[in-house]
Amino acid sequence: MTVEYDLLLDATEHDCPMPTIQAKEALDSLTSGQVLKLLTSKEGTVRNIRTLVANNDFELLNESADGVNIAFFIKKM
Repeated sequence: MTVEYDLLLDATEHDCPMPTIQAKEALDSLTSGQVLKLLTSKEGTVRNIRTLVANNDFELLNESADGVNIAFFIKKM
């Protein structure tokens, strides 16, 4: 599945909770309708990102893993 995005955040080198904090800051900088692509390599970030999306005005468009990294496509509503 190909999802177009407006901003890429590569947080693969960061430990929890930094990818979630960085994702929140990045999403806050976007305008409504724009999409963030977040890359992380930490499994613990998955639950945190899902919680972030559930508790804010964001939509998780896609989540996928390639065995090394996990990619999230998050739309700001």
